Amino acid sequence: MPPTRKISIFPLLVVSFISTLGFGIVLPSLVYIVQAFHGSNFLYGALGASYSACQFIGAPLLGKMSDRFGRKKILFLSVLGSAIGWALFIVAFRLPMTMMGTFTTSVTGAVSFTLPMLCIFLARGVDGITAGDVSVANAYVADVTTHENRKADFGKMGVAGNLGFILGPALAGILGQTSFGLYLPICLALGTSTFGLILIIFFLPESHPKSNDKEKEKPEKMNFRKALAMDHVPLLLAIYFVFFLAFSLFVASMPLYATESLHWSIGETGIFFSVLSVVIVITEGPILSWFNKRASAESLTIWGTFIVALSYFSLLVPSAAFAYSAAVLYALGNGLMWPSFLSLLSDRAGETHQGYIQGIGNSAGSLASIAGLLVGGILFTAMKGGVFIVPAGLVLIVFAMTWKLKKADPEPGLRGLDGLR
Repeated sequence: MPPTRKISIFPLLVVSFISTLGFGIVLPSLVYIVQAFHGSNFLYGALGASYSACQFIGAPLLGKMSDRFGRKKILFLSVLGSAIGWALFIVAFRLPMTMMGTFTTSVTGAVSFTLPMLCIFLARGVDGITAGDVSVANAYVADVTTHENRKADFGKMGVAGNLGFILGPALAGILGQTSFGLYLPICLALGTSTFGLILIIFFLPESHPKSNDKEKEKPEKMNFRKALAMDHVPLLLAIYFVFFLAFSLFVASMPLYATESLHWSIGETGIFFSVLSVVIVITEGPILSWFNKRASAESLTIWGTFIVALSYFSLLVPSAAFAYSAAVLYALGNGLMWPSFLSLLSDRAGETHQGYIQGIGNSAGSLASIAGLLVGGILFTAMKGGVFIVPAGLVLIVFAMTWKLKKADPEPGLRGLDGLR
């Protein structure tokens, strides 16, 4: 049976917003923080990859724990991890610039490890290992919404998250100009996480309470092998991985493309990403709401993916006009595809194992992010603007894979693991 509980997701939307707001505040400052602590470009990339590596390990574990102990407790643990991570950033600013070691290779160049830099890596590791908030939040949405409303509610989650990414960098730019410099954005990020903890404690009801019913204790027996045996889950996880790999290559290559091929300043690059985020918010709000009444999740996933492929192809023409066209196409395609895809993944997971399946999906995205972030810069050096043919090709593969969703049973996930018995 689909969920019938009537719990408002507004507190969850606020938690999602302030979580991404905190990360959005720190993100533009991160490269400058690494440089201030004598870190190299390699360490900057490795810092992002280390977060994704820890998230790859932690997300499915936290998702499985949320199936067993409830969403609220695990969301609290996840946001607490973010708060501890930002607190460690503040500690790093207070540490002496002690050199801990150096090495040089032909790939990385000269790399120096200072004590503050090691503390930053620890901070990102703690944040990453507890970064199950996305998968657990998605499971929470699935707990409290009906099958018919799921696409729209995932769209609202996307809007809340993207608003944080829009406002966060803007706040970072303002705060970074004060006499406190890079220190103040970190303090505000810690403040947003603390506020998130208060919201979870006092305003977020539990959507998946622990039960003594033996039938509901079966999440303890869920594992990766059984998850892959569920109807259509392997296909959905493969789509998750390949789509995120393409996106990670885009994220790694776009700043280099903007500076070297389009000759944009940091401000112009920031405007580009702001435009992209604004269009995603509009798409995941009123546009997705309009399409939800007229198209299935499968159709929106298929054609949204195709539009994303067109956006990557547009970047092959080194022009500001084509770049902004690509931003609009990507935002439109992603805004239609991603909430619809998450709705499909949620349906196939069933009620009992939402957290674990969402966590595995999150791990697939993290693994793709590690590969994309590490390889993106290398590919750009070799291919320059032609690098976008790679994510375009990957998304075309996803486009072909999504057609198999049309052949799927419309509600197979509601059976959970029944197909294994």
